[in-house]
Amino acid sequence: MRFEFEHLGTTTPFELFDGQHLLGGGTEDHIRLEGLPPRLLTLRIEAQRLMVEASRTFSVNGVLAPPGISRLVLPGEVLGLPEEMCLRVLREAVAERGVGTVAVLKGLLTGAEEPGPSRAATLTCLTGLDVGRTHALAEACTELGRGSEVALRLRDRAVSRTHARVLHGDEGFTLEDLGSPNGVFINGQRVKGRMPLADGDVIEMGRTLLRFQAPVEEPPPPPAPAPSPELVPSANTEQTSGAAIPDSATGTATEAQASPGTDATATTPPPKKARGEWWLIGLGALAALAGLVVTYALAGSS
Repeated sequence: MRFEFEHLGTTTPFELFDGQHLLGGGTEDHIRLEGLPPRLLTLRIEAQRLMVEASRTFSVNGVLAPPGISRLVLPGEVLGLPEEMCLRVLREAVAERGVGTVAVLKGLLTGAEEPGPSRAATLTCLTGLDVGRTHALAEACTELGRGSEVALRLRDRAVSRTHARVLHGDEGFTLEDLGSPNGVFINGQRVKGRMPLADGDVIEMGRTLLRFQAPVEEPPPPPAPAPSPELVPSANTEQTSGAAIPDSATGTATEAQASPGTDATATTPPPKKARGEWWLIGLGALAALAGLVVTYALAGSS
């Protein structure tokens, strides 16, 4: 897992592997950074999951985290340290959004090889017994609490049986406190009635921290393909009315259609016959006449 330590405009990159690491300014710290108190942070890395516990109060993306409590820190988040120092957890290669619990169970029951990624909003548990658990907010109303009847059940005795609920409407996601004695907080601010949720907000209920992740936006539909030039009628296409068509017999051009308001049969002259056709008609008439003469002569002689 890759990190960047920033102080006074100077950035120091480093990389850590799975295991437990001490970070601070003391001689016993595995990662020694000048200016930090000794043994300030304990970093536990396992399968690309980072748990951070501090000996002093620190912040994650501007939200205060109490000391002595192990907290899940996600890639891209920034840890605020004393003396205006910060530790940035770098993102790895772009990965798909985690799959929701419902999708995982559906895949197991139906025998699907691999369920598709969830594009819904999610809540990720950052502390407590449910750390690392991700719940997809696919419904219009999702209740949170310790009771067995809620959609998102938390194993935290400081959480009420029905503590709060997340509502999804046309205006986005909102968080509502259901009258819990300990209250519910967003980024350290107590919720009174309802408050809107934004991407990256941290919800505090009892001793549990939940990080809200906004839904993944659907990509815009691809533009419609442009029509082929052959299929687009041209504005300069000539009208067929009044077009000249060559006559196969005479080689001259005649009008295909008469002007409006006139009789096409009266104005259009009949096609002229070729000279060869007249000779054939004449020869046929002579042959017929000769046949009649021969027939008459034979009849007279008998």
